[in-house]
Amino acid sequence: MSLIRQLLAAAVAITTAAAIVIPSANAQDAQGKAVFDATQKEAIRAIVKEYLLEQPEILREAITELNRRQEVAAEVERKKALATLYKEETPFSTGDGKITLVEFFDYNCGYCRKAFSKVVGLTQEEKDLRVVFVEFPILSEGSRVASQAAIAATKQNKYWKFHRALMTHNGPVNADVVFQVAGDVGLDVKKLKADMKAPEVDALIEKNLQLGTAMGIQGTPAFFIGDQAIPGAPDELKSMLKKEVANIREKGCSVC
Repeated sequence: MSLIRQLLAAAVAITTAAAIVIPSANAQDAQGKAVFDATQKEAIRAIVKEYLLEQPEILREAITELNRRQEVAAEVERKKALATLYKEETPFSTGDGKITLVEFFDYNCGYCRKAFSKVVGLTQEEKDLRVVFVEFPILSEGSRVASQAAIAATKQNKYWKFHRALMTHNGPVNADVVFQVAGDVGLDVKKLKADMKAPEVDALIEKNLQLGTAMGIQGTPAFFIGDQAIPGAPDELKSMLKKEVANIREKGCSVC
């Protein structure tokens, strides 16, 4: 029996039960729904329980269908979020191309650092490619401090220079490293620390974290280009991205 037929059967069983145990079910609430007393509700629960015990497979099928619907809904939301990321103007980017690659990353992510040179190399080869970096600090408090500083660095128009220095740093990124690197790239560290305390800095980080969760991101890096998602930093990352750039250039982008 199909899931729909089983659900219909359950609905019929419940309706029949209600008709039997509620011979005078004429009372209605303000919305026009039947009002059942405690005895009637208990009788309905008993019949539903009996039905499910007789056909427990309906629960597995219902859960499968629920998961499918949730995945479809999540995919719709993911495409909406990507469309926004692809189109919006942002200081957290490099390149001026019409094709956009989005990367969710963490400054303490070794795989993000491994992928960084490939991504930068790709922008040099593909002149119509823009890369948007989404600050996604999930690994440590040092990662969050780094993201706060990177966001604040936009106030001094040094995001890309600071981002590149942190991504090529050898070793863990903590608060001491963040401010040392900031000074090395010419940032006014005192101003940077003050700008990091602005409420919009943490607000953006929280927005990114919520967005990543909604999009099903479970680790970094996570790349999105067109309607394709590429988790991690596979050895063939650059060739995979070049292929997607070529596809978008030839066929366009359904979500861009």
